[in-house]
Amino acid sequence: MPRLLVLLCMRKKLRRKLRRLCMSANINANSTDNKYSINLLQPELFPEQILLTLPRVVLLLVAAFTLMLGWGVITEFQHQFIQEKLKVFQKDKEKQDNLLTSLTTQLASRKTDKKLVNKLATIKLLMGNKQALHEKLTNPNKTYVAGFATAMNELAQLHHQDIRLQTININNDNMTFSGLALTPEAVPEWLAGFEGSLLLSGKSFSHFKLSENEQHIIEFTVSSKVEEVSLR
Repeated sequence: MPRLLVLLCMRKKLRRKLRRLCMSANINANSTDNKYSINLLQPELFPEQILLTLPRVVLLLVAAFTLMLGWGVITEFQHQFIQEKLKVFQKDKEKQDNLLTSLTTQLASRKTDKKLVNKLATIKLLMGNKQALHEKLTNPNKTYVAGFATAMNELAQLHHQDIRLQTININNDNMTFSGLALTPEAVPEWLAGFEGSLLLSGKSFSHFKLSENEQHIIEFTVSSKVEEVSLR
């Protein structure tokens, strides 16, 4: 008896559902053959589409694993490359540190050689003389004489290692030289060398001034002009 009641209830429900489907059905009329078609397949009767299926999940996992594996390989390669460069830099730094230590030791143990100091001073003096001659040769405001080039050439040949010329004035037969000397005796020795000169031989450089400046450097002025010159 209970089963019969259940079957009757299910039959009533099916009839109600069928009526609803018929009422909501889409009726299409065909004018040529006067036939009607009823579409009983409603959208809610279609099966639901599942987006997250097992093959898709497996594909996503495989793609993620591949990306992670590629990223790990690239990271490991970059790490090895950086480690190699770091080793090279460390070796270079070690070499530089050893070189610095060696040079520091040599510098600490090295003493000043007086001969080298005197030789350096002589070279500086010669370079100063040549520079002074070059400046005077290229400066037309100081001297005006036809034989100026010859005089400069002879002065360069007769240079003295203890003499540094700073000013050269040649005006016709009058000549004036001024500069610095390492020793007072260097000036007469330098003037004595003029005897072998074609242009300067026969000149009387009897007027000169010899003094010591604030830096204890000897300054001199030698001239063939007749003027008052003091001696200190």
